Amino acid sequence: MNISRSLAFLSAGVLSLALSTFGLTQPSQAGSVLNDVITRGVLRIATVPSNPPYSSVNASGEPEGYDVEIGKRIAAALKVKPEFTMVDTAGRITALQTGRVDITVADFTNTVERSTAIAFTDPYAVIGSVFMVAKDSPINSVEELNDAKYKIGVARGGTTEATAQRVAPNAQLVRFDTVLDAYMALQAGQVDAHLQDSLKNASFLKKANGAMRNLDGNFSYEEIGIGLPAGDFDWWRVVNTWVRQFNNSGENARLFETYFGYQMPKFN
Repeated sequence: MNISRSLAFLSAGVLSLALSTFGLTQPSQAGSVLNDVITRGVLRIATVPSNPPYSSVNASGEPEGYDVEIGKRIAAALKVKPEFTMVDTAGRITALQTGRVDITVADFTNTVERSTAIAFTDPYAVIGSVFMVAKDSPINSVEELNDAKYKIGVARGGTTEATAQRVAPNAQLVRFDTVLDAYMALQAGQVDAHLQDSLKNASFLKKANGAMRNLDGNFSYEEIGIGLPAGDFDWWRVVNTWVRQFNNSGENARLFETYFGYQMPKFN
């Protein structure tokens, strides 16, 4: 073997070792999700039902809402068709891990625990956690709510579940399949309070026409981003670029007001 061929083999070996050492994929494997989306001509999007105004299913069986529209706009930017898959709270991660979907747009908080399993874009919204009670409730503070005789409704598997346990550990936690189920339980008097994200809370409060009120206090800081399969930098780069442009162009603020009915609080 001549010297030039030896150097070529050595260089290839060093490149392969470097890619392996730093956890990167070789060029032929890079951007696999992006390539799949473009090839099939379809962006597969996971979202959740019964979580208005983020997402819900209308009378015709079609998904609609703020998150749904975001998914459609990403698909349009990629010049492909959107295809929605409805999942429960836990399914937001599972659908990505199993390759059923390409992105999850579903009122999805980026946490350290979740980020060990999947990737997230920059946030397109930032929320807090607020307790809502009926207008005529005897509860006037979170300190009063922290009592074994009271029930707090939360969506199963969401971040509000852990927040409620941390803030009011003595109260009874009642888990529901969806945020809307928990809110309807509060309306029906099945629970004494409902912990929900601050943006959705403001929308629900506006539509309640004075029948509901909030307890003082905000009990979390949560960045809502788009979930992606872990380990694909090119796919993250493309979708994250879209999110940054969506935020900075004012398009996000306009879309938010359409679905929530008030101006988006500033977060960036």
